[in-house]
Amino acid sequence: MNRLTSLYLDVVRLTAAMIVFLGHSSGQAFTGGLFWQLGTYLQTAVIMFFVLSGYVIAFVTDTKEKKLSDYSIARISRLLSVVIPALFITAICDYIGLQIDPSFYIDGPWGYPEGNQVLNYILSFFLIQNLHGLALNPGINGPFWSLSFEFAYYFIFAAALFLTGIKRFAIIVLALLISGPAIVALFPIWLMGYFLYFLHKSNKPFINQYIEIAISITCLLLLIFASPWVRDNFTFAFYGRYLIADYFEAIVFTLHLLFVPSLLIKLGHILEACSSFIRWTASLTFALYLFHRPLIQLFVLISPEEPSSWLTRAIVLLGTLIIIITLGRWSEKQKYTIKRLITPLFK
Repeated sequence: MNRLTSLYLDVVRLTAAMIVFLGHSSGQAFTGGLFWQLGTYLQTAVIMFFVLSGYVIAFVTDTKEKKLSDYSIARISRLLSVVIPALFITAICDYIGLQIDPSFYIDGPWGYPEGNQVLNYILSFFLIQNLHGLALNPGINGPFWSLSFEFAYYFIFAAALFLTGIKRFAIIVLALLISGPAIVALFPIWLMGYFLYFLHKSNKPFINQYIEIAISITCLLLLIFASPWVRDNFTFAFYGRYLIADYFEAIVFTLHLLFVPSLLIKLGHILEACSSFIRWTASLTFALYLFHRPLIQLFVLISPEEPSSWLTRAIVLLGTLIIIITLGRWSEKQKYTIKRLITPLFK
């Protein structure tokens, strides 16, 4: 993968994670509406993640993970290194918060799931809590919903790439049926990222460099300014997914990335100058995505002042980021430990 493209994808990944974090913290009940504008882009950020995920999987299977065992070990260790700490953080924060003010959870802006949470946590550990729209996410941690989508795509893709004959066909069909319509409906968006990688691999401009720059910038502007309008005006829902808006954003975002290498030739020196900081912060994006929601909920309750006060905003935003930086760095290192533990199972 081209170094400048890799750095830019890290910037985009971090940006998407920050949109989710700040968008979720922007509610009146959390920070008095600070950064409320980002709430419009929550689904957009997830669509960006799906495209980026397909791109990354194309890269690793093209360059490193050539066998099913290597692929499986890498994916499982990557997921569990952050999923396990996220489940513990959610359980601890939810327990404390429910003791302080149960109404803020049960009747709050997000709504705490009814009933015993044991099943939710078990299913979430195996990343199957949203198959067929089950919506059994762990506690208040709603962002977990997308992991069932990601895991299904990893599984279906592995069957398509590493298996052959009737076994490949049977497992793919079975996986699609088990996943459910919503997950299947967004699979082509993930595949956009996969095929984008191979278009980038040639490392050659498709058309005139300046036309590519113009298209890339135009698509970025459409993603920023047209996406809210599309989501507001095309509200036909398919199993809870607004597919017209989802596909609009995916196509525009993919086109932006397709032609962005030409733009990076002009701006690459900025990325190079910040490369160490970009790599370090981007390594926290998975933890930022999965850790932030229960922390926000709890920190609001801990604050002695109203959500709109700057003290509460500092506690919610800075407190959450400090824990994410601390535990996120630790959890990233655990993928190597998990990899060592599970490798014998695949040999």
